[in-house]
Amino acid sequence: MREPTHDSGDALQRVQAYHALSKHTLHRSAPGPGYMDWETQPDPFRTFAGAPRMALPLMADAVASNHDALYRPVGSRPAVPLDERGVGALLELSLGLAAWKAYMEVWWALRCNPSSGNLHPTEGYLALPSHVAADWPGGVYHYVSRDHRLERRWQPAAATLAGWNQGFAPGTFLLGLSSIHWREAWKYGLRAYRYCQLDVGHAAAAVRYAAASLGWQARVLGGVADGDLARLLTLDRQGAFPDDTETDGPEREHPDLLMQIRTLPLQTESVPVAQLAGQVAVGPWLGQANRLSPRHAHAWPEIERVAQATWKPADAGEEGGVMTPYPPLSLSAPDLPAARLIRQRRSAQRYDGRTFLAKAGFFRLLDSCLPRPGSSPWDLLDGPPRLHLFLMVHRVTDLTPGLYALVRRAEALPMLQRALQGRFLWQPVAGAPDHLPLYCLSHGDLRAVAQQLSCQQEIAADGVFSLGMVGEFEAALARGPWAYRQLFWEAGMLGQVLYLEAEAAGIRGTGIGCYFDDTFHQLLGVQGTHLQSMYHFTVGGPLADNRLQSRPPYDHLQGRKRGQW
Repeated sequence: MREPTHDSGDALQRVQAYHALSKHTLHRSAPGPGYMDWETQPDPFRTFAGAPRMALPLMADAVASNHDALYRPVGSRPAVPLDERGVGALLELSLGLAAWKAYMEVWWALRCNPSSGNLHPTEGYLALPSHVAADWPGGVYHYVSRDHRLERRWQPAAATLAGWNQGFAPGTFLLGLSSIHWREAWKYGLRAYRYCQLDVGHAAAAVRYAAASLGWQARVLGGVADGDLARLLTLDRQGAFPDDTETDGPEREHPDLLMQIRTLPLQTESVPVAQLAGQVAVGPWLGQANRLSPRHAHAWPEIERVAQATWKPADAGEEGGVMTPYPPLSLSAPDLPAARLIRQRRSAQRYDGRTFLAKAGFFRLLDSCLPRPGSSPWDLLDGPPRLHLFLMVHRVTDLTPGLYALVRRAEALPMLQRALQGRFLWQPVAGAPDHLPLYCLSHGDLRAVAQQLSCQQEIAADGVFSLGMVGEFEAALARGPWAYRQLFWEAGMLGQVLYLEAEAAGIRGTGIGCYFDDTFHQLLGVQGTHLQSMYHFTVGGPLADNRLQSRPPYDHLQGRKRGQW
C-alpha cells in the first residue's frame, strides 16, 4: 500500500475539498452511481483463501453482566480470563452477527456493529501473543463474522517468537480496524468515505462495550502511524487483494485505528507497535483475499485522494485531553443483560409518529452522551470531545417542542454562542440534572424542518427527536488532516451510545447519513467552516415490518461449541 508523499498543506486542502464536494444540498446530491447495480453488489464478508482457520466458541449467552457493567470502571468486578472464550465473546458482541433477516427468499445478516446501508466496510484484525490459547500460535489474525472464526494471516518464526511475545504486556492483545471503501462507494458514491469513517466509530464503540461486559478495558493507541498499522495488519502486502497494482486496487483495505485490549486495570505503558509491525513486514503472509465484486464500474478516485490526504504520519503523536468529571451515569435498565441489549440493537426503518419519551428518560439518554473519564466508550477518545448535539425535539413529555443544544465540552459554550450569532435563547432546561449542559434555543414544531433536512425522510419527523452532531471542524483539522477521520469516529461512537441507550429505554434509534449539510448550518446560523455537521440521528417508537423473517445469528453453525465460564 502506497504511503502519501504530499505535504500537510496540500493534504488539508484535499480534505476540505472532499468535504465540500461530498455535501448533499437541496438542489444537488453528492456525486453517486445514480442506480443500484445489483450484479456488482459487494460480498459483505471478506475471507482469505488458504489462511489457516480457527473456530471461536460462541460465548454471548454465557456473559453474565448487565446493563450497568457497560459503564463501570475496569477492576470493579472480576474480569473473564484472556483465552479463546474471552476473545470469542469480545468479537461475538462487537463485530459478530446479531441476527439473520429475510424478505421473500433473500436472507441477509445483521451485526452488532451497525453500518450505513448494512454494507459493512469495516474489517477486524487481532495481533495475539502465543499465550492467549494453547492451540493458537501467536500472530496476526483476521476475523470472519459470518463463521465466527479467525484466519491466520501471519505467524512469527520460532526464532522471533520470544521477541513478538515481549511486545505484549501481560493480559493484553491488539485489535485493529480497517475499511474497504468500495463496499460503501458501490451504493453511495463519493459520500462513502464519510460513511466508512462513521462505521469505524460505531465498531470501536461496540468493541469497547463488549470489553466492558467482560470486565476488560480497551483504549485506542492514538500515536500509531497508518504505515505501521498497515504493516501490522498485513494490509500492505502486494498481491494479497484482488486487482492489486502499483496504485492499489479498489478492494484494498485502508488502516483505520488500533486498540489495546486488556484484562487488567488500564495502564499507560507504551506499546511497541512499530517494532511489532517490523516483524510482520519481513515474515511470510498467509491467504488470498476473496473478490468482493466481479467488476467496478466506478473507481471514485476522489475517495482514494482523501484517504491518502488523511493518512496519519509517524510523528502525529497522541493529543490527550482532560474530561469533565461528571457524576456517575444513572441506569435506565439495570437488570437488562448486556449481551441481550447489544444483540437486540437494530436500526428502525419507520417510526409510529405517536410515541412520547418521558422527560427523565430523555435526560438520561443525553447524559449517556457526555464524555466521562474511564467510562465506555468515551475513554477511547484521543483528545477532547469535538462534537455537540443540536436536537429537534418533537415528543418528549412535559418538554416544549423546539430546538435544543447539548454542549459536550463546557469550554465550547461561548464559541458556540458566537458561532450561532446570538440569535437563540440559550436557556438552561428546567428540571434537567444540574450537570447536564442542555439548553433550549427556540420553541416550535420542527417536524417538517427535520424531515426536509434529512433528505425528506419521514423518520426524522416521526420520532421522539432528531439531531445533528456538529463538530469543531477547523479546530480539529488544526492538529492535522488525519483528524478529519477522528471527527467521524467520535460521531460514530455517539451513534452507538444512542443506539444502545434507546434500546434500553424501550425505543429505537437510526443513524441518518443523508442530510443537507449547509441547510442545517443555515438553520443554526452557522457560517463558514468553523463548525460542520458530521452525522444525524433520530430516536423514536419503531414500527415492525411483519413481512420479514428472522432467525438467530449463528444457527447455521451446526455443532459449534457454545461455551461457558
